[in-house]
This record gives sequence, C-alpha cells and structure tokens, in this order.
Amino acid sequence: MRYVSSKVGSSRWPKGHATRTPSKEIVLEVLTARDTVQAELSNQSQIPIGSLIKVNDLDNRLKQETNKITTVVDLTEWHSILNPKVDAWWWFFKPPKHRWDYFDWLWKILTVVFLTSSLSLTVDISSRFLSGGPETLGAFVTATQSVLTLLAGRSALTKPGQESIKRALTSLNIPNYLWEEVSCGIAFSILLISVTFRLSLPQIAVIYKNLGDRYIFENSPPEFAAAISSYKRALFLNPDYVEPHYKLGLVYEELQENKKALSEYKIAVQDDFEVAYNNLGRMYILDKKYYQASSLLLRGLDLNENDEVRYYLLKNLGWARLKQNRYAEAKRHLQDAITLDKEKAPAYCLLAQVLEEAGDNNTAIIMNNWASCLGYSSSYNIDEDKWIDQARQRLETGFNK
Repeated sequence: MRYVSSKVGSSRWPKGHATRTPSKEIVLEVLTARDTVQAELSNQSQIPIGSLIKVNDLDNRLKQETNKITTVVDLTEWHSILNPKVDAWWWFFKPPKHRWDYFDWLWKILTVVFLTSSLSLTVDISSRFLSGGPETLGAFVTATQSVLTLLAGRSALTKPGQESIKRALTSLNIPNYLWEEVSCGIAFSILLISVTFRLSLPQIAVIYKNLGDRYIFENSPPEFAAAISSYKRALFLNPDYVEPHYKLGLVYEELQENKKALSEYKIAVQDDFEVAYNNLGRMYILDKKYYQASSLLLRGLDLNENDEVRYYLLKNLGWARLKQNRYAEAKRHLQDAITLDKEKAPAYCLLAQVLEEAGDNNTAIIMNNWASCLGYSSSYNIDEDKWIDQARQRLETGFNK
C-alpha cells in the first residue's frame, strides 16, 4: 500500500489546498492513482487495518476536494476514455451547484412552454399557407419555420439534442450554470420569430391581394384562375380581410358565376365594404329582387362619398326604381348620376327607358338620352351591350312604341 501514501497522500496534491487550485494533470494523476489503489484492494485477500484506515482518510480528503476537482476537470469527458465502473465513485463527482442552478426548473418549464407555443403557431401558419395549395413562398416559409421549431425542440427535449447543445455551449466557453438559461433563450427567440411572423400575416395577405389585382388589371388577357388563387390565399392568411371577397365577386361576375359572386359580395357588405353595396345591389336587380336592391343601394349612398362610386349607386338605384315602376324617383336618381359624370353611358340608357315607360312626350329629350347612351356605351360591359342594341333601334325608328 505504499502507492497510496506516496501518491495520493504525497506532496503532489498542493499543500494549503484550501486556497490553491490543483492543475488538471495533478487531479487526473490522483484519480488514476485511486484506480490503482482499488485494483490492489481487490487483488489482496487480507488488507492490514492500518492501510484501510489510511485509504479511508485519503478518500475523505478526496471527497472534500470535490469542488476543486470538478472545477478543474470535466469528469464526464473522461468516461468515454476510461469507462469507469459505477462503483468508482471518484470518477462521478458532481460539480458544485451554482446559485443560478436553483432556478433551472423554471427555465426548463419556460423552455417547454415557449417551444409548445412555437409549435402551435407553426401549425397554424403552415395550415394557412398550405390551404390554398402548394406554392413557392408558402412552402419556403413553412419549411423554414418548421425546421427551426423542430430543431429547437429536439435540442431542448431529447437527450441527443441536449448533448449537442452541451458540446456547442462548451465550445463557446459558456459556463454550464447558464446552459438552461441559454436553451430557454433560444426557445424564446424561436417563439418571438413565430409570433412576429404570425402578426405579419395581414401584411403578407395584402401582397397576395395586390398580386391578384395584377393578374386582373395589368395582364391582357386577365388571368382569372391565378387571380382567384391569390385572393383566396390572401383570405386564408387573413380571414378578416374584406377586400379580397369583393375582388373575388368581380372575378366571378366576369366568369358569369353569379351565385359565387353574390356570396362574396354579401360577405363584403356584412363588413361594410362600401363599394360592395353597389355590386350586390346590381346582382339583386338582375335577380329581380328590386326592393332588397333599393334598400341596399340607399345604405351604400349613406356610406359613400366617392363620386364615382356614388354614380353607380345612383344609377343602380334608378334602375331598381324603374323596375318598381317608381318613375319619378328613378328619374331623379338617374339625373343625379348624370350630374356626377356626364360621360358614362348607363344613366343615359336607363333615363331614356324611364322617360319612355313614364309616357314622357318630349321626344327630343328621350332621343338625346338614347344618343348619349349609344355614344358612351362599350360592348365590353354586359349591361351596356344590351342597351346599345336598344339605343340603335330607338334612334333608327324614332320614338315609336
């Protein structure tokens, strides 16, 4: 047992150890010496009592130096090399608990909360982007956010992931008592990114709406299918966004899908999208729901101050009153529309019909209105195209019923 006294108990362990820190080499030499002692104890059948007492004293001294040993050497790094047995307790010293380590439970809970919240947001955002079908930007955003969240979750919640974080933090010289705080910070950063992106969905929805507008108003011919896809994606990203409903109504009207257009306009009107009152009123007129159209158009007039929109509201209100045989009101509304814009055909076309239906004897005024109707009309407008033929007949034959 001379090895015990000459190595473990010798002057190689610094004297005055209460204030001095041993080197890494000395610590490892002492611990491997303890391995040698254990091997000798196991090989001897009879061990002198004095030697056992000496080993016990040295073991107690070694245990007293736990803090210094774990400060100098990370013992877990040597487990893979030496593969110590479980009963070799000197290789399993745990470092002293830092005062910040007492809050590790809190950081772990917060990490789980942050990651769970991030995952929920990721699922929500992904479902919104993918609801409209596969698309480059949506796929990229979904994949990026999902990868970040899953990597953070794997790192924080699985043993291999925790080992990876440990190696990374060690290489960055971050003290181990800050590891839980750093993990929590990473989880919070992922959550912050997810929340920021979730809050930005309304702005992204505007981008898709504008893209739909480009397909309709800037392309020749208009790309209706692409526009519908963009408008729907805008609504998936922001269901409270009203304008895409109105724009979808316009597209469906162009495609002669009146039921779909009516449905979209109704949604827009429910959210007081002012322009939609006019379009829905016109749809009611075409559906012969004149009283519903009149009520809706009057409400639209109360809400709108834009002259162009008011023109069409007055025009359609005059049209509805014409169909209700309320000629005096129809004439007034149509004249008000012409006052707002003297170079649009619809009010002239309808006013000529109102004067005819009301039995007005001023043929010149009626013919002038038919002439203005024909002069300003466009065959590309479905309503005006009908009135063009009617205006030609009236102007060719004169006022003969």
